[in-house]
Amino acid sequence: MVVKPNTKELTEAVDLRLNRARSWLRKSRKASSSTPPDLNAQFIFLWIAFNALYGNRRRRDNAPPAHVWRTTSEISDFIRFLESIEHASGGKIATLLSRSPLAVQAGKVLDNPFLDLDCWERWETEGIRDRQQRLTIPWKSRDGHPRTVPVFRQIYTLRNQLLHGAASDDSRRNRESLKHAILVLDGVVDALIPLVEQHQAHIPRLHPVPFPPSTGDSIPFNSLRVRKKKP
Repeated sequence: MVVKPNTKELTEAVDLRLNRARSWLRKSRKASSSTPPDLNAQFIFLWIAFNALYGNRRRRDNAPPAHVWRTTSEISDFIRFLESIEHASGGKIATLLSRSPLAVQAGKVLDNPFLDLDCWERWETEGIRDRQQRLTIPWKSRDGHPRTVPVFRQIYTLRNQLLHGAASDDSRRNRESLKHAILVLDGVVDALIPLVEQHQAHIPRLHPVPFPPSTGDSIPFNSLRVRKKKP
């Protein structure tokens, strides 16, 4: 049975999520000022910021079998989160990805077969390694409206490549993908933070927050103190 948090519990959980997300957003923007910019670090920090907003701790005894990972994995967690945000805000993230300067970057992400899991599964099944052959095989582009979930499914592939050691540091093969994804993530995370704060009552599973800080002899968590920090 899911116990609905009271207002104080929800407010504290949301404040902690926002504080964590803002801290990693700041960290990413610092990485962008290095010479040359550290694209891998920027992307990873931005994904952590995004994860701070929606993530929930997974217990070992609840691990799904392999054949249902697409509907019960982390993908389903962030899809549920994004769909809740879109419903509560009237599609503000989809609008951001379709009508702002981010539209071009989002289109590049959507139009990249190397970020599409279905393409990778087909290439692996058919043993296709040649780049030109991969590019000439018809594939189903996910470009369209609304864009939010398809864009993040593509970015999630890039996240897996980096965090699971499926790409080399500073590899030239993923530079363009990273540049587009970083711009999208930076803009969307920046927009999500106030939307989560505004619509928190309509977004499921914001409470409990994973790994909450301790209280007691040391300084306790103070939501009012955290609220004062902005990027």
